[in-house]
Amino acid sequence: MTSQTTPPVILPPPVEMLMDKNINRLRHLPVHPDPIVPKSHLRAYGVITSAVRSDGRLLEMAFVEALKAVPHLTVLRTPSIFIPGAVDQFISGSVSHEALLQSDLHYTHGIGRKISPDVLILDAARKAIDIFELKRGLAKTDAGKTRQTVRDLRCVRLISKSYAQVMLDTTVVETTAAVCSIHGASAVPPDLRISLEELEARYNVNLKSVIEHTYLEFGRRLEALLFEQALEDDLPNLMASFELIEPASVSVY
Repeated sequence: MTSQTTPPVILPPPVEMLMDKNINRLRHLPVHPDPIVPKSHLRAYGVITSAVRSDGRLLEMAFVEALKAVPHLTVLRTPSIFIPGAVDQFISGSVSHEALLQSDLHYTHGIGRKISPDVLILDAARKAIDIFELKRGLAKTDAGKTRQTVRDLRCVRLISKSYAQVMLDTTVVETTAAVCSIHGASAVPPDLRISLEELEARYNVNLKSVIEHTYLEFGRRLEALLFEQALEDDLPNLMASFELIEPASVSVY
């Protein structure tokens, strides 16, 4: 393994702080045995597996920070939104898809079950509220989680206009509730999906570049950490090899 020579990427301070925190956590990650992983690879396996979970949070932070730079957008990360029981019942009923799209129900904060979508965007230019779940889109999602995501998005769609009025003191005429899978794969229905390209066009932000820069820097730091740990793990072997080398003879003149 060789260390990464790619120069550091300049990231927004919140992304930089989160990345530092994640790398520090990975550096001190405990090593747990796994019957299918060779002992010599256990630490690297644990670090990489954990890094994949960290990646989703980093992408979310980078996404949010990029959108915050747009003057007419108000961006909230993981806001608390309450789904009243009546809204859940409405979704569970035999209401047609067209009726759901045309319905708007009243929102009361603190009443019902709480959800925290990844990002909420209030767009003053469009007079719109957009609520998204961000997914990496590189692995198959658990079916139960997918069903819950679909239910939550359909519920929040019904109360989002009222939420904007009650919680943000803003009248909106357009709403979106959807999943954005960064790498494309998603099991949610088409009406609940939005692509990265669509979001770039909607907000006029080069989100792909932001994500690529985040990947580049996280990958650079992760490779440096793995290289550092590989040297540390191999140090006893290196010391043993030095002990086997006979000292050179010394000539006295």
